Amino acid sequence: MNSDKLVNEWATAYNDQDFDRFGDLYTDDTTYECRPFGLAFTGRDAFVRHLQEYAGAVPDRKFTIKRIIADGDAIAVEFGFAGTSSGVHPGLPPAGEPVTVSFCSVLQLRGDRIASQTDYLGGQ
Repeated sequence: MNSDKLVNEWATAYNDQDFDRFGDLYTDDTTYECRPFGLAFTGRDAFVRHLQEYAGAVPDRKFTIKRIIADGDAIAVEFGFAGTSSGVHPGLPPAGEPVTVSFCSVLQLRGDRIASQTDYLGGQ
């Protein structure tokens, strides 16, 4: 699978909140890290479970891909994240307020699946 296709499937599954399809893009032993939020997970199930729990915090959230840069088995994805806070997460604005963040995810592939993801972000 080429990089653009993988990233578009990744964003579409996330935006559709299709957690099974999203999880299928990752290896069983995938690692995830987002240092600004102090998040780190090992294993696809743990990472997908976190996404399912977070879905209630910004239920209408969407990724908008801005740029994809691929080099061998590594992909950098620059994207925007936008939605409306439900007010249930203490690190987010009050209910009804917008949540917008610029992200860059670095995806390391193993075959056609994501073996690791590291997120960098700015602006909320």
